[in-house]
Amino acid sequence: MSTSEAFDDIVVGAGSSGSVLAARLSEDPGRRVLLVEAGPHYRATGTTPDDLLDANTMSLVDHSWGFTARLTRNRRVMFPLAKVTGGSSAVGNTVAIRGTPQDYDEWAKDGNPLWSWEHVHPVFRALEDDLDFGGRDFHGRGGPVPIRRWRPEELTAVQQEFRDACLTAGHPWADDHNHPESTGVGPIPSNRRDPWIRVSTAMSYLWPAAERENLAILPRAIVDRVVFEGQRAVGVVLSADGGSFEAIRARRVILAAGAVGSPAILLRSGIGPAADLRALGVSVRADLPGVGAGLTDQPRIGVFMTPKPGYENEGKSTGQIVTRTSADRFNDLYYAMVNRFDLTHHFPELRRVAGARAVFGVMVVLRRQHSRGRVTLASSNPYAAPAVDLGYLSDERDYGLLADGVRGCWELARSPKIFDKGEQVVAVDERVMDDDQALRGYIESAVDSAYNPVGTARMGPAGDPRAVVDQHCAVYGAENLHVVDASIMPSMVCANTHLTVVMIGERAAALLRDR
Repeated sequence: MSTSEAFDDIVVGAGSSGSVLAARLSEDPGRRVLLVEAGPHYRATGTTPDDLLDANTMSLVDHSWGFTARLTRNRRVMFPLAKVTGGSSAVGNTVAIRGTPQDYDEWAKDGNPLWSWEHVHPVFRALEDDLDFGGRDFHGRGGPVPIRRWRPEELTAVQQEFRDACLTAGHPWADDHNHPESTGVGPIPSNRRDPWIRVSTAMSYLWPAAERENLAILPRAIVDRVVFEGQRAVGVVLSADGGSFEAIRARRVILAAGAVGSPAILLRSGIGPAADLRALGVSVRADLPGVGAGLTDQPRIGVFMTPKPGYENEGKSTGQIVTRTSADRFNDLYYAMVNRFDLTHHFPELRRVAGARAVFGVMVVLRRQHSRGRVTLASSNPYAAPAVDLGYLSDERDYGLLADGVRGCWELARSPKIFDKGEQVVAVDERVMDDDQALRGYIESAVDSAYNPVGTARMGPAGDPRAVVDQHCAVYGAENLHVVDASIMPSMVCANTHLTVVMIGERAAALLRDR
């Protein structure tokens, strides 16, 4: 690609938000858009690898950056972030649950009124093709993202027993987890049209836009930094297919590389905490302490068993039925029956203790932890992995929330019809449940990530010392530079982040279209 070729917009990162943004901005035939992606781009179902099509198994190896993260003071874990067009929507477990109205109203209260529930709910409706509730009061039909829920006849035996155990325990039935007032137990809404095929934002947004002459997609390209003239962003420096680095010019640059990738590019571009930049030998362009700071994720832990013969659930979706309930705030605890965790490549501590290839059981995800982490750079080399510190358990309050969650998992997993399908329980027993210190030890050794990092370039008003972008996603201290992805979220939502990040792409496209 010639360095003299100019674009109106360069979007860096073709994930759950970047794919949306590029597709929407290129709807204007007079706007030239370049979408840059570090991973591959597959243009049709026939050329898409099986690991991306298979909605029932997360792709954590073949299309991953291969990052690791510091989880707690004493543990490091694999942290598989997607490296392919479609991003996490192309590799994840297809959970498509919105946040609660309270989540987005909190964003508004924090100085971002354009992102209140009143503003984002119509966006959720427009992006949906809800195959079960489309066209009703809170749902859309005909949008790019298909959403379907598991039918009773599609559930595995353990999912049916989990559903019944939750109802017996007093959890209300929730047939629609995307209703703004929904709580309790019900089928997972998923971004798929059938029980088997994952529908990513690459498939739902980029494929329909593929023939546009004004949209160029550049895969397998690593972005080093943003290029500036004065304080104005005028392009990026990148390397495509392992070639030499070159500058590509544009009227505007939009980073959509995710909660790890976007702050890393900002830091290499001289935007971030001044002391950190100087330590890297990077000239300070804008001293923004919030870049990379404020990282929050969703810890998960559970009670798992090795399955008896006949209950291995190979090829089945990881989860089908979930229960949402409340601890500190509405729907901040998420209990799921796990049909199968394949331990071949991941969760080494669980694999070591279980002595098995796979487990099943009841998992809890803490949607809103108090602990915070950080993304930093050890080097300004764009090929060097960023340092990710998730900061789990750095706030004492999270121990109590996770302990209550594990006890809830224990009670549900001990339901006779679930418990009878396991050979042995892994790593926990009645003694652990009854001993606070033993349970604390289990939490420290077994807690892991649900892979929903956000907040490393948070959105907020100019007076907020932690803010990196304003509510139009414009980076403070720079012109024509924006960030549009999970990193701008000012606080976590009580849901998997995927559908919220798609919404961010849609909402930002509308805000940026006329700017």
